[in-house]
Amino acid sequence: MLSPFSCPTLEGTRDTVALADPVFISDLHLSKTEPDTMAGFFRFLENEAAGHRELVILGDFFDYWIGDDASFTAESIVRALRTWSASHGLFIMQGNRDFMMGERFAREIGAVLLRDPAVVTVGDTRLLLSHGDLWCTKDDDYQAVRRRVRSVWWQWLVMRLPLKKRIAIAENARSRSRARKVEKDPSVTDTDPAAVLAAARAARADAVIHGHTHRPSAAQLGENVLRIVLPDWHFDGTSPIRGGYAAFEDGRPVLRTL
Repeated sequence: MLSPFSCPTLEGTRDTVALADPVFISDLHLSKTEPDTMAGFFRFLENEAAGHRELVILGDFFDYWIGDDASFTAESIVRALRTWSASHGLFIMQGNRDFMMGERFAREIGAVLLRDPAVVTVGDTRLLLSHGDLWCTKDDDYQAVRRRVRSVWWQWLVMRLPLKKRIAIAENARSRSRARKVEKDPSVTDTDPAAVLAAARAARADAVIHGHTHRPSAAQLGENVLRIVLPDWHFDGTSPIRGGYAAFEDGRPVLRTL
């Protein structure tokens, strides 16, 4: 029986959210094929994140997401997030791999789904949050695909396909995405600093935090805007090959490595 249709592209809060002591992550690309990274995330919840009040996930948390009706395929992750949200704040945003995450999944894990981009405040600091792919404005091909898969008609059609067909579509899209990154000049696939700065100024943000590019950095963007680009994650056994997060120190966000 077909479940009631939800359209993730239309879901998520647009309200400005007040945070107390957040930690920000993105681009974990969790899947059963990467058990070491998944285990690393569980340890992160118990250790680095445990002393913070909120966890904010800025997209590509999963390697792909075929719909909220398939959350049973990520049972251990759902259980860990539900346990976390019982005593902490949890916020999640869609990325380019898990853009089909919606309100149903957010409710299941006790999270607030954020629209991309989102504005949050931490004390007197105003942050603009995004997965980041919307600012890859030089990549016309990618932006065309992004508009299509976030359209209501596309999501309506895909959610009526069997799970096996949706998995095949997601895996094919993942393969094509990796091929495009190899073929294209990094300057095309990276975010456009001018677009990021314009968005920050429009939002009156003191800082921007995003992921997507897998090119971690923390640097001034313009005279008064700090930009933090979060890293992707990959573990080999218990050793983090790549990974990190952003947190606040002395009233300002900083980038930390695992």
